[in-house]
Amino acid sequence: MFPPKFLTKMAQIHQLSTDQESVLILRFAEKREDREVASFLGISEEAYRKRMGEIYRKFDISGKGPGKNNRLLHILQNYFDSELITPPISSSSSLSSALEVANLDIDIEQLVKQLRDRSRQVIQERCATMRVLDMSHPINLEDIYTGTDVLEKITSRRRLGIVELLSTYHASDRIGMPAIGMPAIDESRVSSMEALTRYHKLMLLGKPGAGKTTLLKYTALKCLQGDIFNKLVPIFVTLRQYASSGLRILDYISQDFYVHNISDELTVKQLLQRGRAILFLDGLDEVREDDLHRVLEDLRNFSEQYYNNRFVITSRLGAQEYVFEKFTEVEVANFQPLQISSFAQRWFSGNSRHIEMFLRKVEDNRPIQELATNPLLLTLLCLVFDEYGDFPTNRSELYREGLDVLLKKWDAKRNIERHQIYKNLSMQRKEDLLAQVACTTFYQGDYFFKQVDLERYITDYIRNLPKANTDDDLLQLDSESIVKAIESQHGLFVERAKGIYSFSHLTFHEYLATREIVYNGSQATLVSLANKITDRRWHDVLRLAVGMMRSADELLQLMKVECDRLIADDQQLQNFLEWVKQKAASAPVSDRLQSVRAFYLTLGRAIAQSAALNLANVLARILVLDLDLYQNQNLNLELAFDLARAVETKDGEDLGLDLELDLSLALEYAQEMSEPLLSEALAELTNTCPDDADSDRKWQSWTDDLRHHAIAYRDIGQVWNFTANQLESLRQYCQANRLLVECLESDCYVHQSVRNAIEASLLLPTT
Repeated sequence: MFPPKFLTKMAQIHQLSTDQESVLILRFAEKREDREVASFLGISEEAYRKRMGEIYRKFDISGKGPGKNNRLLHILQNYFDSELITPPISSSSSLSSALEVANLDIDIEQLVKQLRDRSRQVIQERCATMRVLDMSHPINLEDIYTGTDVLEKITSRRRLGIVELLSTYHASDRIGMPAIGMPAIDESRVSSMEALTRYHKLMLLGKPGAGKTTLLKYTALKCLQGDIFNKLVPIFVTLRQYASSGLRILDYISQDFYVHNISDELTVKQLLQRGRAILFLDGLDEVREDDLHRVLEDLRNFSEQYYNNRFVITSRLGAQEYVFEKFTEVEVANFQPLQISSFAQRWFSGNSRHIEMFLRKVEDNRPIQELATNPLLLTLLCLVFDEYGDFPTNRSELYREGLDVLLKKWDAKRNIERHQIYKNLSMQRKEDLLAQVACTTFYQGDYFFKQVDLERYITDYIRNLPKANTDDDLLQLDSESIVKAIESQHGLFVERAKGIYSFSHLTFHEYLATREIVYNGSQATLVSLANKITDRRWHDVLRLAVGMMRSADELLQLMKVECDRLIADDQQLQNFLEWVKQKAASAPVSDRLQSVRAFYLTLGRAIAQSAALNLANVLARILVLDLDLYQNQNLNLELAFDLARAVETKDGEDLGLDLELDLSLALEYAQEMSEPLLSEALAELTNTCPDDADSDRKWQSWTDDLRHHAIAYRDIGQVWNFTANQLESLRQYCQANRLLVECLESDCYVHQSVRNAIEASLLLPTT
C-alpha cells in the first residue's frame, strides 16, 4: 500500500477534513478491511461509508458500486508513480506520523510555463477575433477593444424610491434621463482590469451587449501575452457548451485539454490543486433551464474544491439569482463619451473624416447618443454609418433595427435558447406587449415604474391571448417571469433600484410608445398627440410619428392648427406677427419666405427679451444681420437663432458681442447700399459711442438713439413691451413651429399640396 506521508499529502491536495484524512490513511496505508477501519476509529460502519463517500467526491469519483474504490486506488497509484512527485519516504504504520505536514515536490513553474505555451493556439482561436451582427468578416478583438468600467454596487439592489431616482436626473437632458457621463446614485466606477486584479473570484453581471464576453476574451489574451496574470494558465469555457456536454466541469476541461494536446487529466488536476489557473466561465445565463441546477451545483463544488484559483463568471442582469458565496459581484457599466469616442476611432481607424462625422452626429443627437452607451448597439451604429456614411434620415428605421438586435438577432445568431414562458409569445406579441407598456407609461409621464405596476400592465395584456391562464394567481406568476425574461434576455427593461424599473433607453421607450400610437391610435389619439407640441417630452415622439406613418398629412395639419392656436387670442402678439410678415415681404428674396419670416421673428424676439445691459449690443448685431440680408441676400438664420438663444439663456451677462465691430459692419453695408441718411446716422453713433466707464444714463441715451435710427431707417428695433406671459407664449410658438418644420423636412410622406399649404402659412398672423 502507500506511505502515510504520501497519503497525508494527497489529503492536503484534495482538501480532506481531518476525519476524512484519518480514514484515507488507515484504509490505504495498510491493507485493512472497511469494518476494521471503522472499529479502529470508534465509529459506525455507516459513518465510515459516509466519510468514504466524501473522499470519493473530493477525488472527483462519481457513480455507484464497488468500482469507486478501485478507481481511487488507481488515482493514488498514478500520483505515486508520477515523475512530478518525489519518491516517498519509507512508510510508518503510526497514525501520528501519517498526519505530518509535507509538500508535493512538483516543478509547478515548469508546468505552468508548459501549459501556457500549449494553450496559446486554443486561446487565440477562441478569443482573438469577434464577429457580431451583420459583420461580413471577423475583426481582430485587440484592434477594436475599448476598456470597460464596472460598478461595485449592483444598481438593481439599491433601496431607492422613484422620487429619489428622479432627483438624480436632469430635466434638461432628455427630460428625465441622466446626462451622458453624469454618475448615477452611489455609482462607484472602477476599471474592469482593476476589478479583475482586486477580486480573486468575480461574478461579472451586465445587460445584453454590455461587453462581458469581449472583456473575458481580451483578458485571456492579455494573460497569455504576459500583461496580466502572467503566472497563471487561462482556461476559457463557454458555459452553454459545457452544459450541453453533460460532463462535470473538471472532466470537460480535462477533455478539452486532452483533445487539443495541452495536457492529460492528471496535469490539469495538478494545475488546479496548486491554484495556478484563471478560469473564464462565460454566459451562465445562456445555460438551458433543464441543465441549470446541475451546472450550478457542479460550479459551486468545483470553485470550492479548487478555491485557490482565480474565477470569473459572466451572466446577464435580471437572470436567476445565482448564489456563489465566495464571489464578489460587479456590474458592467455603460460606455461614457470618451469610451464611445475611443471605440469609434478604433472602428474607423485610418478614416479621420468618418471618425469626425460619426462622433459629431452622435454628439448632436441625444437619442443616438443614448444607444451608443451600449457596446453592442454602438457596434450597430458603426456598421450602419460605415455602410451609408450617415445615419438614416428616418430615425425610426435605426431604432427599429436596434430593437430587432435585442429582441431577435443577438440570441438567434448564437443559437441560444431562452425561458419557455416568454418564448411562447410570438415576436409580434412581444412587440405589441412592449409597445402597450411603453405607451401607457409614457402617457402617464412614468419613466420609472414599480415592478407591481409593470406586472399589472403585462397581466392585462396576456390575459387576452389565446390559451392564456384564467387563474389570477397563475397570471401573476407568468407576469413576474415575463418581466425577468425581458430584462435578462433582451435588456429592454432595467431594474434601476429594488422593485423599480424603466426601459433601458428612453429612445426605445419613445419608439415603442410611438409604434402603439401610430398603429393602434384613433382620430382622437392624433388630436391628443398634436396637442403635445409644446411639451418637450413629446417632441421626439412627434418626430418619430410622422416618419412611421403611411401618410403624415393629418398629423402635420393638426400640429399646424395647434401652433396657430397658441397665440391666436393675443392681439399684441398678432400685431408682432404682422410686422414679421411685412418685414419679410419687403426683403429682396423671392422664395423661402417662411425662412425669412422665421429670421425676423427670431430677431424681434431677441430685442423683446434683451436686458438693458445688453440692448445696445443686440441692436447693433440685429442691424448687421438685417442689412446683410438686403445687401447680400445672406439669410444667416442660424446666426439669428444663436443671438436669440444667447439672449434667452444669458440674460444680464456678457453675450460676447463686439459693439464696435458690428457698428463698423452696419456702416459699411449702409454705404454699399447707398443709404446716405442711415450712413450718416451710423457714422455719428460710431463717433459718439460711450466708453465702458461712462454713466448708465449716457449709455441709455446713446442706446435710445441707436434704436430710433434702426426703427426709422430699417423698421427694426421696436419696443413691444411684452409681458412675461406673452414672451413665454411666443417662445412656445417659435419652438412649436420649429418642430413642425423639422417634421416637414424629415423623411415623412406628405402630399405636396398639404406640404405647400403648411409652408405658405407658417408664422403668419391668424387675424
